[in-house]
Parts: sequence; structure tokens; C-alpha cells
Amino acid sequence: MTVVDLSFGVEGDETDAFLVKPASGEFGPGIVFFHWVEYGAPSSNRTEFLDEAQDLARQGAVSLLVDGRFPWKATPTSIAHDVPAVEADARMLRHAVDLLAAQPEVDAERMALVGHDFGAMYSAIVFGADPTLDGMVMMAPTARWSDWFLRYWEIADPAEAYEAAMAPLDPVTWLPEAGGRPMRLQFASDDQYVPQAVAAEIAAAAGSSADVTTYETGHPMNDDARADRAAWLTDLLGLAPAP
Repeated sequence: MTVVDLSFGVEGDETDAFLVKPASGEFGPGIVFFHWVEYGAPSSNRTEFLDEAQDLARQGAVSLLVDGRFPWKATPTSIAHDVPAVEADARMLRHAVDLLAAQPEVDAERMALVGHDFGAMYSAIVFGADPTLDGMVMMAPTARWSDWFLRYWEIADPAEAYEAAMAPLDPVTWLPEAGGRPMRLQFASDDQYVPQAVAAEIAAAAGSSADVTTYETGHPMNDDARADRAAWLTDLLGLAPAP
């Protein structure tokens, strides 16, 4: 396969990405990957899914792996800061979908999103807003931005006001907008960040068409979850069987 290191966006509002595609240049479906937040971890960036995207390229998929900005590179502080910051990375992910769909090797009629943690939360916004996307994998998200921002950062605004301001951007707000399109929800049995009650709330918002699995692992997820993702995407997008 070929891995292209690139940047996209408008000047002053750019992000880095990897474009991973079969070396043959064959025509195939597109997948946009958005990584997790784990400060200090080497995979808390666009490299998290690089091995996975290369494996899928061997099956004919073309993938774009984006680098997140908020809260990776900026700290949550207030309504005035955080609402536009989430909106900006949601737009970035929307632009990533458009960029991938425009690649000559990509069949824009077969497109999916994969996100982990905060990357999954951003994916929920874009998936709910874009009916042309065929499916989405969400790994270990929480239900609301305020769940984690209020818990792990010092927020200047009162909690109730902050929750209300962030609510229009929450995953549980956008998941019902998906209209029954396929979703794969992956949770962990030993997840300090996503209690079982929260996982159940996300599953309820996604609706009965979502496939939900809880794995015997922690928040980073495990190889079983990866294998299930690959099989689900293979079926959804009509990929060639894994070598």
C-alpha cells in the first residue's frame, strides 16, 4: 500500500493526516479514522489506526487518518472557548470526508467513519449530519462532552449552563439523526471513563439498528475489537476478504 503524509484545511486552520491506499491504485471504498485522547500515549494522534488502515488497504479500502486539535492541543476552559472549538474539529472531520470522497481511487458511494473516544464523539456529529455516509464504528465514547470536560478540566462556567451549551453537539443528540443507518458500537467491560449506564444510553440513542458489543478489556480496546471492526467494515463496504 501507499501512505501519503499530508495537511488539509484553509491557511491558519490546517490539520495533518495520513492517506492510506492500495499501491495498485484500484477503485475502492473510503474510511475516515479519528483517534482517541490519551495524553503521553504514542497513539494519541493520527497514528492510532495506521496499522489497521494498512491492513484494510490490502482489502481495497482507501483511508484518511486525521489529527485532532481539541482537546489534544487546546485545553477545555469555558462555553465561549469550547463550543467553537468542538465545532471547528467537527468541520475539520466533515472536510476530511469530502477530501477522501474526492480522491480518484475512492468510490464515494461507499464511505464509513471510525472513531475512538473523543474521535468517536466527533464522528457521531458528522455521521448524524451526513446521510450519504454508509456506516460508523464508535469505540468507547461517552454520551456528552460535559461528561469528560467537567470531570477532568477546570471549567469557568456553572456546570448546568455548560452542559446546556454543549448539548447541541453531544453524541446522544446526533446519533438519532442517523436514521437507522448501520453502526458498530464497541465498549469495554473495564472502562474507567465509560460506565455501563453511559454505554447503554449511547446504544439507546443509536437505535435498534446498531450492533453493540462489550469486550473484556479496558478503554484502549483490544485485538478482538479490532478484528470485529475489520469484519464489520469488510461486510459493510464490500471489501475483498482479508488475506
